[in-house]
Amino acid sequence: MDKITNILKSIYETFGTPYPKLSLIVVACLGAGLFAGVWIFAAKQVAKDHQASVIPSQVGGSASTSGNNSAAVTGSGNSFNYDQSSSVGNKPKAPNKE
Repeated sequence: MDKITNILKSIYETFGTPYPKLSLIVVACLGAGLFAGVWIFAAKQVAKDHQASVIPSQVGGSASTSGNNSAAVTGSGNSFNYDQSSSVGNKPKAPNKE
């Protein structure tokens, strides 16, 4: 610890004493740069954690539909076929509202 303190003192005596304002500006910029680097690193870690927890795993595969009025269907290997084999006349009619 004393070795680090002595190094910092010698650096300050060399650069800080003759140029106090300039050395303060340089040290402030270095501190701001270090803070910004740590802050950006933390933001990337949080974003990576959110991506891992928010996006569910998806099962791949294609789905197909065919026929009139077929809906868009997604899934894994699903196949839907729409045909109108029943006649329209067999459907029950809704009661009239009067």
